[in-house]
Amino acid sequence: MAIRIVIIVFLFAIVACSNSINENIVVLNVGDNFQEANDQNPPFTTFIVASGGHYLQSVRDPKVGNSWIGQDGAIMDGYDETSEAFRGVARYITIENIKFRNYVNNVINFRSGRNIIINNVHIRDSGSGDGNQNGAIRVANVRGLTVTNSHFERVTAGILPTESRGPIVIEKNTALNIGRNFVQLDQIRGEGIRVRYNSMERNGDDLRAGASDVEDWISVHMVYGLPLDPAQISYNRARGHGTSDSGAFIILGDGGGRYIIAEGNVGVRPGQVGIGIAGGRNIRINDNIMYSSNSEVSNVAFYSANITEARECRYHTIQNNRANWENGVQQNNFWSDNECEVKEIGNIFPDFSISDQIWYESKSITNF
Repeated sequence: MAIRIVIIVFLFAIVACSNSINENIVVLNVGDNFQEANDQNPPFTTFIVASGGHYLQSVRDPKVGNSWIGQDGAIMDGYDETSEAFRGVARYITIENIKFRNYVNNVINFRSGRNIIINNVHIRDSGSGDGNQNGAIRVANVRGLTVTNSHFERVTAGILPTESRGPIVIEKNTALNIGRNFVQLDQIRGEGIRVRYNSMERNGDDLRAGASDVEDWISVHMVYGLPLDPAQISYNRARGHGTSDSGAFIILGDGGGRYIIAEGNVGVRPGQVGIGIAGGRNIRINDNIMYSSNSEVSNVAFYSANITEARECRYHTIQNNRANWENGVQQNNFWSDNECEVKEIGNIFPDFSISDQIWYESKSITNF
């Protein structure tokens, strides 16, 4: 009986604590100091960022469980003087419904963390360097990252997770005139790796000052999915390219990697290459559609080649893809250096029914 009473009291304490956590809500009005609010309030606080412009605000090491939720019209503006909006270590953090502008190096830069959720944010005019290190969202040594329903524009790079473990979910985002990469997965392992339903476009010359032009829209470097839960790079679309003569829509197996699927992606003049396998093992490219007309940078729709000199390049499949890809001289829909083990099954190369209209036809597929 005594044990049962203790258990009941313990459960009641947990429920009471949970309720008190959920009730801790703080409104941040224009002029309030975000760092002071973070420091003065307990973990699991929900900060409501009021409508209007919040200038030169930055939060270092948000406390465990904190949420930063913007009202409609909430803007955080670094004024080209503030390095980052959020930085440091983040655990069980939510950032949602905020517009970010004019941050010098990154908007969000967490050097370690767990279970970070970023939803419905709008990021533009931020990032420094060539986009290899800094951009809109930069995280390292995290386990669990979700970036959804967000827009990126005129940044040096988009979303850059490094040396992290799944689940990593990047879904239903849009990007316009981003810098070096929209997504670069670098040394990512484990379950739940998903880059899906994103839409990317390069249009005109309205880029962030000093930013590199787009290289690879989605770069997958040393990514290791699981045999029963492969990394999925699926149902994305990209249109347009920059000046790079080596860039691609999607590069898989760069530096190695295992158990990756690229499926249902649509590219319209997305760069020199549509989708390439550059090394690794157990990579599948299925049911993708690539189109490119004659241009200075157009090369090949699909390729398999051990160009990164990874330790292995085998057990790959390229199946049921379609392409209408001109490289300035001729149709060039698939190329291999014959140094990788790859099966080609059911592809239609060329498929002259494909045109740039596939961009609009794919809109419903990508939920945009």
